Amino acid sequence: MHRRNATLLAGTCAGAVAAVLVVAAAVRPPGPAAARPWPAPPPALTTSAATTATAAPPETPVNGLPDGAALADLVPGKLSVLVHDRRTGRDLVAHQPDAPYPAASLVKLLIALEALRQGEPAGVVAELLSRSDDEVAGRLWARLGGPAIVTGWAARIGLTSTRPPAEPGHWGGTLVTAADVVRCYRYLLDEAPAATRQIVLRALESAARRGSDGFEQLFGVPAAVTATDWAVDQGWSCCDPGRELHTSGVVGDRRYVVVVLTAQPAATSWAIATQRVTAVVKALAGPLGWS
Repeated sequence: MHRRNATLLAGTCAGAVAAVLVVAAAVRPPGPAAARPWPAPPPALTTSAATTATAAPPETPVNGLPDGAALADLVPGKLSVLVHDRRTGRDLVAHQPDAPYPAASLVKLLIALEALRQGEPAGVVAELLSRSDDEVAGRLWARLGGPAIVTGWAARIGLTSTRPPAEPGHWGGTLVTAADVVRCYRYLLDEAPAATRQIVLRALESAARRGSDGFEQLFGVPAAVTATDWAVDQGWSCCDPGRELHTSGVVGDRRYVVVVLTAQPAATSWAIATQRVTAVVKALAGPLGWS
């Protein structure tokens, strides 16, 4: 578990759908991991296919999708939401997509990409992502370049607002936006080497029920999406200065990229904070056929 001034920084990957049982002041000890099987991923869209999809005629608007104001009513504090349709190349919902947040463990996706680029074993990367292992993250961060991981991948992918942490060793303090997180997923699905794509997606699809620190990760996308497959990367931290809680992933046979970033009041319990994030995804899930 990565700690800074007694602050818990954790996150990535959720497992099977269930109630969140985390209390505000402490995280329950780890229980037995319950990972989903690793299905063979379907072929990713090629760059040319993605370009063709972007040029497709407009589809009929999705009825019942909430607007930003309706979503903001569900989360006191700061909220960003972005839903991207890879088939059409369009954003279906965009609420404050360029607002910055401490990434917490969402930065592990960049650490994983750099680890594979530098030849780290696939099993290490799977452990990093599927169990949201902070110890592995810290070790890779120190060995592979620290802040240079962030600046290097921001340049490669075209992340316009992602910034390294102010404190070089504090990887969870990396700043991200919903728009940049979507760009990370689009790179992974459309441009990354096939081996990298398979390793990362299998880890995100087979998330353990709890992270290596014991945090119950069943919130947001995996708690709200019940009718389709998903692969997720979760993030949370407190109190920096608020309670950051993020859910992100791909759903619907990898058609949709979903990112919800929040900064809730520090006095909010983890149970309430996670319920609010799940409520945001549920508001999207019905109209888009995910539930």
